[in-house]
Amino acid sequence: MEVQRNNKRKPKYSWLEKTSGVPLYKNSEGYCLNDCICHRKRGLVRCSNCHKSFMGRIGTRCPAHPEIAYLMDARNCAFCGAAAEYLQMDQI
Repeated sequence: MEVQRNNKRKPKYSWLEKTSGVPLYKNSEGYCLNDCICHRKRGLVRCSNCHKSFMGRIGTRCPAHPEIAYLMDARNCAFCGAAAEYLQMDQI
């Protein structure tokens, strides 16, 4: 989508401009930033409250991209709804 600019007014789509000085996903070389956790692997998530498990990732805020939220990351147990403090990751 193109941002339309007019000399007399602000940009029509100002929400398209960057909100922070941090690149959203990757730096110019194409490698992920050192402290970025956005592209971590999925694994087996176990709930210590109901003792059930499911595939996925535990929702954690990325220090490099705090404005990005992955909607499929688990913030609660999929079965009993327990908070993220009860979830533990196991690598497969």
